[in-house]
Amino acid sequence: MAVKVVGTSHISKKSIERIDEAFESFDPDLVCLELDMGRLNSLLTDNKVDPDSLVHMLLGKFQRYLGGKTGVMPGEEMLYAYRRANNTGKHVYLIDRDIRETLQRLKLVRRKEKVKALAMLPFSLFSSKIDIADIPDDDMLEQVKNQFSNSFPKLYHVLLEERDIYMFNAIQKVKIENPEEDILVVVGAAHKEGIEERLDEISSQGTVEEKPKQTKLEG
Repeated sequence: MAVKVVGTSHISKKSIERIDEAFESFDPDLVCLELDMGRLNSLLTDNKVDPDSLVHMLLGKFQRYLGGKTGVMPGEEMLYAYRRANNTGKHVYLIDRDIRETLQRLKLVRRKEKVKALAMLPFSLFSSKIDIADIPDDDMLEQVKNQFSNSFPKLYHVLLEERDIYMFNAIQKVKIENPEEDILVVVGAAHKEGIEERLDEISSQGTVEEKPKQTKLEG
């Protein structure tokens, strides 16, 4: 049994190519996706869920704008991976935390930090160092994550660290339930390192604060 983690960019055409390559070279038995049931249903029906906060709404609009520029809408690569797995009869697990829970956690972050992050987002993404149509390499991701964590520590914790832990534990549960199966994990590139590090340190993991609620979909 092996686990392969593929990092994608939600607005990059190259994500589709990376997913295809992983399916063909790794040939997984199971597929884990950075989705919850609500977001999958939204992608399948093309219905946008009403946002619970102004910040979430504005971020969503900005992501969709960038998606229009690169040709791939946010979430499209996850929908593509879901359909490819489903069409080949592979079981799919949705491993991300319910978006409503994440939004509740975001409400605890100071408004000043959220507004500041929203104001800076366009400038950071349109920096000459970042090609929004490409998947960032490891060095660029590390640089961006460091800047994000230093400037917006609470947002970083809720949006990245907490979800890294949640998805890692969901993957662990899938592994326990399917000890002989090869597992492909498709997540946003920013989550790849955090999940892989935890997978490499399974023996040293302590008690987790949040129980994973991954959803299994029949292939």
